[in-house]
Amino acid sequence: MKYIILSVFTVFSLFLANACMDLDKEPLDIISDDAVFKDEALTKAYLYNIYGYMPCGYGLFVEGGANVLSGMGITDLLDGSTDLLRSPAGWNESNGVMIPGTISASYNPLETWGRSYEVIRKVNNLIAGLTNDSPLPEDFKTRIMAEARFVRAFMYFDLVRRYGDVPLIKELQHFDNLQELMVPRTPKSDIYDFIDSELEQVGDILPYAKDITVAEQGRASREAAWALNGRVMLFAERYARSALFSNKVIEENQFVLDPDYNALFQSHGGNKEVIFEVMFDGVNKGHACDNLYMPPSIDNGWGSQTNPTQELVDSYEMLDGTPFDWNNPAHAANPYEGRDKRLQASIIVDGSVFKNKVIRTGYLMPDDGLGLVERTYSGYYIRKFLDETLPFEKLNFIGSITSWKEIRLAEVLLNYAEAQNETNNGPDASVYEVMRLVRERAGLPALPSGLNQAQMKERIVQERKVELAFEGHRFWDLRRWKLAESVLNNKYFHGMKITEDNNGVKTYERFELNMLPKQVFLSKHYLMPINQGELEKNPNLGSNNPGY
Repeated sequence: MKYIILSVFTVFSLFLANACMDLDKEPLDIISDDAVFKDEALTKAYLYNIYGYMPCGYGLFVEGGANVLSGMGITDLLDGSTDLLRSPAGWNESNGVMIPGTISASYNPLETWGRSYEVIRKVNNLIAGLTNDSPLPEDFKTRIMAEARFVRAFMYFDLVRRYGDVPLIKELQHFDNLQELMVPRTPKSDIYDFIDSELEQVGDILPYAKDITVAEQGRASREAAWALNGRVMLFAERYARSALFSNKVIEENQFVLDPDYNALFQSHGGNKEVIFEVMFDGVNKGHACDNLYMPPSIDNGWGSQTNPTQELVDSYEMLDGTPFDWNNPAHAANPYEGRDKRLQASIIVDGSVFKNKVIRTGYLMPDDGLGLVERTYSGYYIRKFLDETLPFEKLNFIGSITSWKEIRLAEVLLNYAEAQNETNNGPDASVYEVMRLVRERAGLPALPSGLNQAQMKERIVQERKVELAFEGHRFWDLRRWKLAESVLNNKYFHGMKITEDNNGVKTYERFELNMLPKQVFLSKHYLMPINQGELEKNPNLGSNNPGY
């Protein structure tokens, strides 16, 4: 008989964190799978354990007293190794490995292989357990299995975008057959076929978002399956399929853009723009985003672990839709005024008010200025994600409770725009309309008419850069567009040194962040290496990805 190992603490904390189950029996340290899948509460607990594998893009988080790494950063954001951010910490995953290009089969700080296949096995076990003579109600089992399949589809997507060809394991394996465990790699096109089929099927099963209760926040909806498939098919370059599923979300009209971009990212759950999110309570499960990234003068010993670059700041347009230009005297005189609203909602600039304090980022300006010990390296701090309501005593590695917004409507709109532009070899009215919606919230005018396919693609690339900044999309977008070599390789990025004379007149001096590693991005870096230990355990995986 197979057994599922569930600690008393894990089961108990899962119940508390989700606040939607009640056990009338004391959980055991070892519970047989027969018992689990004959009990609704235990089955839900098992499902919630599966959901716990969904990634958190804030970096490491803490669950059940243990640090958890989900491949989305450790003490830096995933975009920390793109042109958007630079960290002052020489030892972290970005400066230590990803930026200098030293990622290898022996060490990858963004490794997810073992964790992903661990939860894939749990999903396969759940499906087998609910299929094999489980007496639970059919509608209950159908939804639970659909949710687990949603997580499994996400994990295969995450695997294929990192590693390319990977083993496809769709059914529960048995440890008494070692050869069965030695699964070779499946071509990525077949992995995309599987993900597409799975998400299309569960998209017909899962409840609509409007039917998910407050107590069930964090569980997958029908729209989440469609939205994820729209994203996946964009990576697969199956643009018609991508546009189809993204448009299903749009036409359902269940989600709306939050007019307050800043408040959106401070929400703890249930925001009207968010389609799928990872929830935190700050007790059983919490993250360290605020502790890691706040200006140090109002932090609790950490802070400023990654800083926005001048390249990103310069990417935000003027409110009239023209590019910002340092050679324009009017722009240069007040470089942070009259800009895309997302600039100061995402980035703390010199003079920003944050947590009721004016933050000065200029050179040697107290308390957070450039050049002061353990302060900003670039002249900027992150604002996006930071919870201005979080009390000081919660600034630790588990205290933050803002949800991780894995999928939100603005991304779906941009996914649709890109896919439809590719499908039709140019933009139609629907592409202009979704771009208008995204830009309108930022205070920007609609795009000019008459753009061809390449011109619209440039505008979509630009819009994704600023709308989705710091959310990890830039990391993957540069890879799927095959732009990472030209944008990143052999590059230093820049910061801003602001000095102020006795009359309050400021001088702005762009400087190179050459105290940090120069970026190395070679063709091999479009894929990550498979861990050497995995290759040795399973010879059928064959050789590693090229260049490793």
